[in-house]
Amino acid sequence: MDGFAALRELRRDPTFEATPVLMLSARNREADVVGALDDGANDYLTKPFSPAELLARVARLVPEGAAA
Repeated sequence: MDGFAALRELRRDPTFEATPVLMLSARNREADVVGALDDGANDYLTKPFSPAELLARVARLVPEGAAA
């Protein structure tokens, strides 16, 4: 199963409806990005990416103090 199929499975399960999903992929075609966002990804980052950009995107998706 690739990440796009995993995203669709995750979003089918109501248990994970509030779980933020940041897709990291080498697939950078517009159709891939838009498809992942349409399937429920909260954000999409293509490889290669900078660690600073990844941390900024994660910080935007996960409120401070949310990890328990």
